Amino acid sequence: MTNEERFKAIFQDQVNRPGADDLLEWLENAGFFTAPASTKYHGAYPGGLVEHSLRVYDYLISSPYVVGTSAESRAICALLHDVCKAEYYEQTDGGGYRVNDRFPFGHGEKSVYQISRFMYLTDEEALAIRWHMGAYDDAARGGSRTLSAALSLFPLVLALHTADMLATQEEQQRERK
Repeated sequence: MTNEERFKAIFQDQVNRPGADDLLEWLENAGFFTAPASTKYHGAYPGGLVEHSLRVYDYLISSPYVVGTSAESRAICALLHDVCKAEYYEQTDGGGYRVNDRFPFGHGEKSVYQISRFMYLTDEEALAIRWHMGAYDDAARGGSRTLSAALSLFPLVLALHTADMLATQEEQQRERK
């Protein structure tokens, strides 16, 4: 099974909200399944984004910190936390990637916005996706105290951030070898 097939199978099995099918179609058309996860940090190759999203999913579903969170919410957050990276990168002449952000709305907040165009998010899901970068988010680095407030409301906020960091570290270590 390819990463795209696995992503779609999990998504279609776990996510049962109105608009989910339209969102999945948009992901296909927006190049989500062929996009890199970054320009150079991890997953900087075609399909890196979907591979990263699946790795985050694997970490999040096994997290002990999301006991009260539904399987649907965990799937939504893990699989969709980086949809902001669809239609975000373009290939360079040298074969690498560069950012071409046609809608500079921020990172986590852009993912929330894009998902919400198709499907409803709970407050817990929206905050987890919005703050999945944790202290690396520009707002948190700039002194915003909103991250702390979000962390205190829902364990999923920290769990998604942790899953994202673990997946990224694993990818970086694998790519260095």
